[in-house]
Amino acid sequence: MAFSTIAWSKIFPVLEWGSSYGKSSFQDDLISGLVVTFITVPQVIAYAFLAGLPAEVGLYAAIAATCCYAFLGTGRTLAVGPTAIVAMMAFETVSSLVEPGSAAYMETMVRLTLITGLVLVCLRVVNFGSMVNFMSHAVVTGFITAAAVLIIINQLTAIFGIPAADATGFLSVLLHLMSSIEQINLTMLWISVFALMILWFCRGFLESILLSKGVSKRLSGILVKSAPMYVVVLGVVLVWSFDLVNTAGVSIIGTIPTQLPAPHLISVSRNEFISLLPSAFLIALVIFIESTSIGSVVASKRREKIDPNQELVGLGAANIGAALFGGFPVAGSFGRTMVNFSAGAVTPIASLITAACVVVTLTWLTQLFFHLPVGILAVIIVIAASQLIDVNAIRRILTFNRTDAVTLITTFIAVLATGVETGILIGVGISFMLLIRSSSKPHIAVVGRYGNSEHFRNVLRHEVSTIPNLLMVRIDESLYFVNSRYVETFLLDKIADNADLDNILLICTAINFIDASGLAVLESLNEKLYEAGVTLNLAEIKGPVMDTLDKTDFYQNMHGKIFFTTDLAMKELADE
Repeated sequence: MAFSTIAWSKIFPVLEWGSSYGKSSFQDDLISGLVVTFITVPQVIAYAFLAGLPAEVGLYAAIAATCCYAFLGTGRTLAVGPTAIVAMMAFETVSSLVEPGSAAYMETMVRLTLITGLVLVCLRVVNFGSMVNFMSHAVVTGFITAAAVLIIINQLTAIFGIPAADATGFLSVLLHLMSSIEQINLTMLWISVFALMILWFCRGFLESILLSKGVSKRLSGILVKSAPMYVVVLGVVLVWSFDLVNTAGVSIIGTIPTQLPAPHLISVSRNEFISLLPSAFLIALVIFIESTSIGSVVASKRREKIDPNQELVGLGAANIGAALFGGFPVAGSFGRTMVNFSAGAVTPIASLITAACVVVTLTWLTQLFFHLPVGILAVIIVIAASQLIDVNAIRRILTFNRTDAVTLITTFIAVLATGVETGILIGVGISFMLLIRSSSKPHIAVVGRYGNSEHFRNVLRHEVSTIPNLLMVRIDESLYFVNSRYVETFLLDKIADNADLDNILLICTAINFIDASGLAVLESLNEKLYEAGVTLNLAEIKGPVMDTLDKTDFYQNMHGKIFFTTDLAMKELADE
């Protein structure tokens, strides 16, 4: 019975935190849910705009995704819904297949969302959660940075009040902006710049001002994070008061349907599934990385943890739910999650309260957004995207490791030049190529005894004692097909340069496994060295490697010995 309860709680995390839920937790969740609503509504409308969809679709996706994730996800304060990068990727995918704004565009977007959700669930079946580390930090940073730049550059047309470009590419949008300078709507531009200044002020200075006036840190943070709602209200009031739609040609959102969507079945043909699957897989990968990264950071602050594999189920259900209610792909939002956490959320009930507030907004308050300028939405997107650019992380990668620096720069340029999907594939490919290149030439140290101790260090870095006829070599990498020939060449070159050598000691402390190619090289070295009058010896072989070699006849054919420690090996070989 106990096992059954634990098993069910892993599938439905709500059973774990729900069993101890009380009045105090509800009060905290209620406050947080209400606060997050003020940032959720303008953001999800803006991200629907970014995805080329009507405003209400962002609200639909937020409601459905939040409700589905709350019961299946393991991030207790993770806010799931539309996000900038995922919206941008979805727009690139669907707009390349059908005309944005058409009925077919909406239908294709829903199908993409459904397939993305199914991919996430299927990834759980193969325990993909443990494989997330195969995406290097340099690739992720380069991709996110370039995607943020693309998102920002694509919002400039709305901020300037000119028609959108036909393509979303970096150069295409820049050329479009340069050729459309005469069409700039100065009224829209001034409204957008004013909104941008307000958001910049709130982000950089408002909190310190409020704290100096005696406002609590928690309330100050909430007021700062609610800044998007301030510019939304201001934009609506300005456009309505001065009738800027008719007098200045300011573009607005217009009518937002007030009815709640009904779930509907989605049919996907075989050809549509095949054409959308590659993009859906990449979007699912980004959703998983983005969401688990945010969820892990927030969970660690309260000594909680998330289950990556169960997150695949929660995020998959969120996307399937969003598709059934006519939404678009969703993920964990960094901005809304941090607001949810700082406002005191304890469980996903806070997100359910936010969803309920969004339902109220959709049902009774959407008419208030009729006069909202699209330039304001673009500014909200720009501010959100700019927060994705981590300058410190970029600087650290560029200065710390050359391989990672090349990977980051290549990914960044590839995303800008070819688009989000192709760019991330190029980044991953470059990352693996550089990894293989690095592994093909492992660090090999010739070592000697340090003083009178039992420690052995690199002869190029320390003053150590060696024996003229004994070469002690430490290979700092596993021995497999990528590097085995390089190791063989290194050792053969050493005996060619030193005619006094009688023994070579291969120190295996860093060798975690040996494949068939590595075994073949060891066997070849054993014979080649022996023919040259040199004996191959091994020391400090790890247990799993020893077990692997035990299954072969390598030990029986060895001309040298196996030593437990390098110290014992040096003493015995020195006596010989």
